[in-house]
Amino acid sequence: MAGVDLSRQRERYEAELAQMIIDLAERIVAGAKSRVLKNLKTPKGNSSLAMSIRMEKDPGGGVRVLTDKSYARYVEFGTISQPALPFLTPAVEEVKVTFSGLIDGLN
Repeated sequence: MAGVDLSRQRERYEAELAQMIIDLAERIVAGAKSRVLKNLKTPKGNSSLAMSIRMEKDPGGGVRVLTDKSYARYVEFGTISQPALPFLTPAVEEVKVTFSGLIDGLN
């Protein structure tokens, strides 16, 4: 019976961790979109880059935050003639601090 209880507990923890990862990825998406909109020269309230930022589950059980806009890297890192306007890196850093706090709280 103890093996069954441990198996159920492991399954529950794995499900909770998977949901936590999805929640953190959604926070990254929201933060990145917010930064793109904040960086607009003329705030129109919409941006094809911001609208393209999304989370996808990958077949291995993880998640990815991505965009299909080829110019996103130039916005994030800049070019010779355009300064960087990071949107993804700061969003990840914010969530990284949150995740570290969650992990520290478990100890």
